[in-house]
Amino acid sequence: MRAIPVLLSAMTMLSMVSAAEKLPERWVYAKADLGSDAGLETFVSLMKESKASGCTHALLIEGRFLRWSEDATYLARVEKAKAAAKAEGITLVPNICSTGYSGRYFHFDPNLMAGLPVKQMPFIVKNGKASADPAGALDLGTLKPDGNGLRGMLKVKPFQQYKITFTLKGKYEGDRDDLLRVMSPDAKRWISRATPVLKDADEQTVVYCFNSLDNSEVRAQILPRDAKIENVKIELAGTLMIVRRPLVPLTVTSEDGQTVYEEGKDFKSLHDADMLKKPFDGEFTIDRAPADLELAEGSRIKDGEKLLLTFWHGYRVGSDQDIMSLEDPKAMEILEMELKNCIKVWQPAGIFLNYDEMRIAGWEPMPDGKPLKPGEMLAKHFKVMYEKVRAAAPEAKVYTWSDMFTPHHNARPFGEKGYYYLVNGNWDGSWEALPKDVIILNWYAPKAESIKFFADRGNPQVLCGFYDGKTDQKMKNNIGNWMKVSAGQPGILGFMYTTWTNDYKHLKRYFELVDTYEQWSAPEKVVKEKEPGVKE
Repeated sequence: MRAIPVLLSAMTMLSMVSAAEKLPERWVYAKADLGSDAGLETFVSLMKESKASGCTHALLIEGRFLRWSEDATYLARVEKAKAAAKAEGITLVPNICSTGYSGRYFHFDPNLMAGLPVKQMPFIVKNGKASADPAGALDLGTLKPDGNGLRGMLKVKPFQQYKITFTLKGKYEGDRDDLLRVMSPDAKRWISRATPVLKDADEQTVVYCFNSLDNSEVRAQILPRDAKIENVKIELAGTLMIVRRPLVPLTVTSEDGQTVYEEGKDFKSLHDADMLKKPFDGEFTIDRAPADLELAEGSRIKDGEKLLLTFWHGYRVGSDQDIMSLEDPKAMEILEMELKNCIKVWQPAGIFLNYDEMRIAGWEPMPDGKPLKPGEMLAKHFKVMYEKVRAAAPEAKVYTWSDMFTPHHNARPFGEKGYYYLVNGNWDGSWEALPKDVIILNWYAPKAESIKFFADRGNPQVLCGFYDGKTDQKMKNNIGNWMKVSAGQPGILGFMYTTWTNDYKHLKRYFELVDTYEQWSAPEKVVKEKEPGVKE
């Protein structure tokens, strides 16, 4: 009788060895804060935990080397972090080129935000200053009651940024992203992609912005649940979050467009100064007044005159996503500096190019004046960055996320998915410049085509699972999805424990389930997972 448990134990060990041999790399998505000793201690503990869980690699999310490459205290912590990873046999792969979540770069210049166009917004001059014409406010009479909310069609002027404000009587208890929505007339495209700003009080103030893009009419809804809406206004947002750089110029003309006024001669230099200081450099808020255009001494512009302003403005997607311009060469200069500092500080064996969820692009002119579709633009940008990595670190492996380079996720054909968020088109064709030696960290692959696409192109892949499901059943379903869609495909290197909430409590258990998959698996029972963080 004793032979039976011994046999079962041997079978279990063989199964675990088999899985580990098939998928030898074990990755952890490791968000680190080396700006403090406490952050270093947390990272060292994570490396020990990762080793105990069988990890071989860590995708290092730590961008302070961009600004702190000469800071002796920071560099001392980096050396300790590298030593901790080396002691545990873990290869660190730092991330650079964060084109979708770009907050780290705006400390250098917030004007490098990807711009949305404003075309001929009407302004009126009063007492030496010009502000958005109040007559541009929208007629809300077409909005009809829907419970405590409002819903209906609104007449708008194309390519204007509007600011919505209202108050709520009673507390709104729902998801802020569900409170307010503005869409194209056919409701197929959301043109509102920010999270409303709510100021908590007995009477909540709500602030929101959207760009009408090419629409003359939009479909709007405000659904406050049990709260009640009062004092709704939708007005022109003026110069709020205006971005100023040569590629996206400000043009000020007379109302008839015949006279073009000069900055510095007819009006003073115009910038959104609050973008630089509230609450700190590189942070962007919308619950404030925009900058007025101030007349210069001796200006040809007169009081009472109407002006038309054409410019580009930044826009925060969700509550925290600020996106960098792909078009502007000044942005590339910062990315080059980041690459240089990354190599200097980390001497990495691999570099991760963090192209991910670029949700605004394609509205700015290209520097050479030749128009490119967003997918073509991304392919060109990636090729440039890849070549810079190869020149600076020839032996380093190069990694990137999957989503922006596959027609089965965020680069789906326009005819299948339409516009991608607030992009002027979609990302179809972005993969054309993707070399075969780029290793794909493939996340969210509900269909086998997602894996096969890269396998057919010859790109090795790491399967990036987890997404913060805290029960065995959720983790089994996640692992089961990946095993099912990757079955039989070549070049699968391993698995990554990918947590968007810095939850490492389930790290060891997740990889135990990966290694024992053949014991508990039931592919026919796998349920397709919803893409995290996406609402359609």
